[in-house]
Parts: sequence; structure tokens; C-alpha cells
Amino acid sequence: MSARVPGALRVEAEPAFRTAHANPYNANLARSLQREGVDVRDLSYLRLLVRRTDIVHLHWPELTFLSGHRAWRMRARLALFFTFLRIARLRGTRLVWTVHNVEPHERRATPALHARYRRLLLGNVDGILALTEEGVDAARTGHPELRDIPAFVTPHGHYRDDYDFGATRAEAREQLGLRRDATVIASVGMIRPYKNIPRLLSVVRALDDPTLQIAIAGRASSPELARELAEAAERDPRVVLATGFQPDDRLARWLRAADLVVLPYTRIQNSGSAILALSADRPVLVPAIGAMRELAALVGDDWVRCYEGELDAATLADAIAWAGRGSGARSERPDRPDLSELDWPRIAGLTLDAYRAVLHGPSVAGRPPGAAHREPVGSR
Repeated sequence: MSARVPGALRVEAEPAFRTAHANPYNANLARSLQREGVDVRDLSYLRLLVRRTDIVHLHWPELTFLSGHRAWRMRARLALFFTFLRIARLRGTRLVWTVHNVEPHERRATPALHARYRRLLLGNVDGILALTEEGVDAARTGHPELRDIPAFVTPHGHYRDDYDFGATRAEAREQLGLRRDATVIASVGMIRPYKNIPRLLSVVRALDDPTLQIAIAGRASSPELARELAEAAERDPRVVLATGFQPDDRLARWLRAADLVVLPYTRIQNSGSAILALSADRPVLVPAIGAMRELAALVGDDWVRCYEGELDAATLADAIAWAGRGSGARSERPDRPDLSELDWPRIAGLTLDAYRAVLHGPSVAGRPPGAAHREPVGSR
């Protein structure tokens, strides 16, 4: 962590570094901002109360305030944070929200408590960040209260420096016990209902291809989902199932072993899993929803293939051919996708520009109605 710079912009981020073991995204952003001279720390309610803070930056606030199963704790978090924020505003603090998802994937709070959370959050946001242009539009469509809030695009950075992607395809398969000559498709990461993995296994069963192997690697979010996947794997010997926590090195090997990464979401706004696969230099099949078309346009259709509707056998078979098995496409595809637009120094610069614009504009309490706009934020 960099040394504190006197007079530096002070940011309390939730989270900044504390979730690095689960997802390096926030820590990468925080470290890159520190290199720009920003004083970034994980959110402390005490510091918010007693010291000058320029920006409070929230990511996934529903996890911050509405996690767990005890409603009284959720209410206490909301009361403490927004009370302290009100005090911090007297010193000029502004609240910024990166809208990763318009709505949470899983909702645990009661409708009344969720409505209170939503009212407090949307009534206090001074600026929104989204990972794509489509994300800005989705945020404002899903939350009309944000139509007058300045918005900025700060992309999701790559993971090339966070994992060891040095293994060759053959080496990774040998280490994981996969067939060297198989066509391997993979879906990697935390397995939740919206990721639609049972559907993927059903589609694979419809493909009469003995050379195919499918690897599902990640921890299932519930015992019921884990049992469903295990039963599906028993019906098809081509399925390789690793439904447990995957350390970083093993996660990287699953990706490097694959010919194609398939992410058949039923709903999604952004996909860190897709960017992780691209960081491992693997082509990706995703539905044409959320920001997936924008990702394909950014990285190129050699690397991201979008499909309409629900995943079916014909779509998957076409994608396997596109990924390079038997089509000659692999020899035409560059060895690595161009992820320069997703470099962390560039993203830190865009984020810092957004912070400064929010600080120089009116606070949410003083913004006149009807002032909707999107700030132009160029690359640095």
C-alpha cells in the first residue's frame, strides 16, 4: 500500500482491499488510484464521522447493508451509515455508487426493508459509475431517481496480473485430469441460479459428440443446486464437476485447459467471469443481454460471441466450431485478445476524473430538478 500523501483526495471505498482474496477487482482499482495519489481505504464508519472524507465509493451496497439474515442488523447498518454520511456531508463528502447490477441477484431483506434501503441509497447518491454505456442506461431505466445524477463510464479491468495463466492447454489438462484430445468447454466461478449451469449441462447432453468434455468448476451457492449438478453429471460421463472452492491457481488452470468458456446467464448486467476468461486468452460464449454486446464490440468478435434467446444445442455446436475445433478458426485468432481498454491505470484515471467532477458539482441535496446529464470522461 502506498504512503499517505498530505492533501490527497480521500476516499472511503466499500470495499477497497478487504475482498481481494475473493475478487481482485476492487483492490486493483484501489491500488491504481493510490498510484494516482489518492488516499483510498476500506470504509470505516468512525473515519467517516471524525475526519474529512472527499468521496465515499460504494460497490454492491446491497451486500454491505442487507447481507445476513437478521433484519435488526440490516436496519442498524443503514441507520449508522446514512446518519454518519449526513454528518460527513457537512465537510463536503460526496457519495458515488458503481452500479454493477441494477438489482441484486439474490434478495434477502423483506420488501419493506429493501424499499427503505433503496430510498436511502438513491436519495443520497451524488454520482453513479457504470462499467459500460449500456450500464448507465440500465441504471437510469431501473432507477428513475438517478436520471438527474451525473454518470460516468469506468470499465471493468482485466485480471492478467492477478492469476498465473502460464500453463499451456496441454499442461493444464494433464494437471486437472482432462483428456488431452478432447474438446473442452468450461464454466468457472461461483455457481448461482442465474448462471444457468443446469441448462448448460442439459444442452451438452443433447450434443452427440464423444470428443466433448465439459468442466464445471466453482462452489455451488446452495446444497440443492450442488445436488442438481451432481445428478446431471452422473447422467453424462463427459461432465467433469468440481463444485467446491477453487484456489486461484486451480481456477486459472481450468480456464487454460478450455477451448471455449460458456456463461449461459439468464440475467446479467456485467460479467467479471467473462473478463477473467478473456484474461486467460480464452474465447467466450455469452447471451446477448446486459453489457455483453458492448464487451464483444470492445474486445472483438474473435473473442466474444453473443447468442439470442435461450442456449440450445445448435448454438453451442456453432460456438464450439467458432472457438476453433475443426474449423481452422484458432489459427486465425490472435494469441491474445487486446485488453488495453481494460488496463487498470486507464480505469483509475477515468475514476479519478469522475470523483473530481462529482466534487466540483452540486451535492445531491443542492442539485436542481431536471438537471440530468452524463459527464464526458475521456481516457487518460
